[in-house]
Amino acid sequence: MLKEQQNNLILKLKGIIKEIGYINDIKQDVVAEFKSRNLNGLRAAWALSENLDLNTLTDSEQDIRFLFLFSLALNRALKEKEINISIDVKDYFTELECQQWTYYREEIEEKDILPIIIENVQRVSNKLWQGIMSIQRMGKISKANIIIYNFSTQRDPIITAYGERINIDKNKINEIKERMLNDEQYSDPIILNILNDGESKVTFNEKNNTLIIHEGSKINIIDGFHRKTASDLALEENPNLQFNWQVTFTFLSEKDAHDYMRQKDKQKPIKKEWIDQKDYSRSENLVIDVIMDNRLSELAKVMKDDDQYIKLNRALTKKSIISEAIKECYTEDLKTSINIRKIGKWIVEFTDYLMGTYAEEFIANPYTIKETSFINNKNMFYGYIALSKQLQSNSKWEELMMQKIESIDFSIGNKLWKDIGLLNNKNKDASKVLRNKLYKLFTEEGV
Repeated sequence: MLKEQQNNLILKLKGIIKEIGYINDIKQDVVAEFKSRNLNGLRAAWALSENLDLNTLTDSEQDIRFLFLFSLALNRALKEKEINISIDVKDYFTELECQQWTYYREEIEEKDILPIIIENVQRVSNKLWQGIMSIQRMGKISKANIIIYNFSTQRDPIITAYGERINIDKNKINEIKERMLNDEQYSDPIILNILNDGESKVTFNEKNNTLIIHEGSKINIIDGFHRKTASDLALEENPNLQFNWQVTFTFLSEKDAHDYMRQKDKQKPIKKEWIDQKDYSRSENLVIDVIMDNRLSELAKVMKDDDQYIKLNRALTKKSIISEAIKECYTEDLKTSINIRKIGKWIVEFTDYLMGTYAEEFIANPYTIKETSFINNKNMFYGYIALSKQLQSNSKWEELMMQKIESIDFSIGNKLWKDIGLLNNKNKDASKVLRNKLYKLFTEEGV
């Protein structure tokens, strides 16, 4: 399978999952297909519920085979439910791969690896334990594909035209692998977080120091992805390798796990922008969460974490821009926590109407429009948030919003944009001076 074809297929699958992944009958049929092949269906179920990001799949044969079987099973489930969406594996996989895997079935049924019981574990603090795991045990858990790489609890990823990718250093992995094979590697802790999402369950028996990770639990790797990958490769070369990993287990939500990650390994500094937008002590970031949790929000669809998405025409603005605008325009409202959800829902309603009214500019053809107009420039969203605040309690807000938008000449040739400093800084985040001019433009008669 060519890398480009893999990327294109993942893009298509993620779009389908966004649309139908919540349908339980589809999920049951896909999981049943995996079980009929004597394969564990947990990974497929996680992919459909978006707990597993398909962008974390590698180009290994095991992952490519999973992608093939998942696509095949999903296509059959869609066809059976008479949903007019299709995935033809022949469009993405080679003829040889189709021949090898269409009727693929494991001879021996894969057993569920959960629950996982780890003995001789020490409780360090509330929701944090430490233990020892042999490389063989770690390899067995890793091979079962139940350790999920979660972009929300890892360092900033690489942004490509196809979406987020794991920020991986193959040379570093190979170096660790060789050190392990040559008995030179020190065992520094791998950190696994059992995601505290209301579904995962962990039990610790203080009498015999046993930690149990129960069925249905989601395990994210917080720190040590390169080491775990190197460990798997070393084990392939020497199945009898003698090596023990220190493993730290946590039971944290995504937000708490990210906070924990911030105080960890400083070898690879994290962008300040990335850290700030994950800081949930800030009320404005909680509003962003409310917006992002709305699967139908038009703003959520075009708001991403990093400028690279905008450069690659995969987004129009950034979470950090919307967050900053909310902080500066809704200052008083944010002081009361009960307003958080209210503000988020209102911004979704306001921006849905704005972007739906000007659908060509924001939804249908935004990346062509931006060549001649600033209407969907990332910094223009500062003005839209300011306008949303001004019209928040006005019963005629739809009419007034349209009047304001129609009164502004967004064409790039408008001298106004040069005068206020946007034209020469259109790719940079707006300075405080520019933000104030945009706020004034959208909430008063003009700059």
